[in-house]
Amino acid sequence: MERKMAKKRSRLPKQKVHLMIRQLLEAESLGFNQLLDFAETINGAAFESEKLSMKDARLAVLAKFGCKNATELRENKNFQLAFAGETVSLRSTGDWLKQYRKWIGVPQEERNAVGDYCINGINVLENFRPWHVFGLSAETATSEDVKQSFRTLVKIYHPDAGGNGEVFERLQKMRDSMLAFIN
Repeated sequence: MERKMAKKRSRLPKQKVHLMIRQLLEAESLGFNQLLDFAETINGAAFESEKLSMKDARLAVLAKFGCKNATELRENKNFQLAFAGETVSLRSTGDWLKQYRKWIGVPQEERNAVGDYCINGINVLENFRPWHVFGLSAETATSEDVKQSFRTLVKIYHPDAGGNGEVFERLQKMRDSMLAFIN
């Protein structure tokens, strides 16, 4: 029986690590991404992202509403108000992921997505994240910024320009929600 040998990772020379640390210390603003890049360089590869489990999605959504279980969540007035007239299922992983995307954010494994429905790394048909998709900040964007960003995206994603109709409709909804927020 042949044993597979684990691939030995090459070690970085101490001088190179010291140089990288000095560069980090000299940076004007040291942020999460710079530290992550440094850690991945030391690691020898990018870190694998963990897929969000149903349990983690459920716990995050329950915590958002201060509930202990799905029954409590269904009885929560704020949750009921958000889904007035809709039937919400909370049985499958997909159900909880939908709630997670709505209330918490985009799961890590869905960031930097690539495909026909993806803009700025976000699948716009699964995740309603207008500020990220439009590349704007909710704190500083003006209505003119939203309109300009929309015009830029329309040139790419309008069906007459070869884009997808569903994506275009979602962009319109995102634009309208941001303008309503600003005004």
